[in-house]
Amino acid sequence: MPCELVVCMLVCFLMTASGAFALSDSEYKALLQSSPEYRQAETELAAAWKHAYQSVKSVEGMAYRELRDNQRDWLATARDEEAQGYIARGMDRGQAYARVTRDRTAYLNSFVR
Repeated sequence: MPCELVVCMLVCFLMTASGAFALSDSEYKALLQSSPEYRQAETELAAAWKHAYQSVKSVEGMAYRELRDNQRDWLATARDEEAQGYIARGMDRGQAYARVTRDRTAYLNSFVR
């Protein structure tokens, strides 16, 4: 097995096992201040969430609960894991988080009717 592959697998394992790459509250605030691109993506995400919520809340409660739980999971772990994939390939942290946030916004917009 090539050395680079072993190192990559080890990094992925450590990221998953430790959660070390998750944004803390202070890191989140600092990223918002330092990256206009991420700040804009977060604004768009908030609007998309509001519209998605309003769109599915009229459906039976299960659809809303599933979307809410999925969003919580994304914020807790998936966002950071997705961003780390871009960072590992050399993307700037602010750009990486903006990218995954814009991707999430597109996903939430798919619920808008």
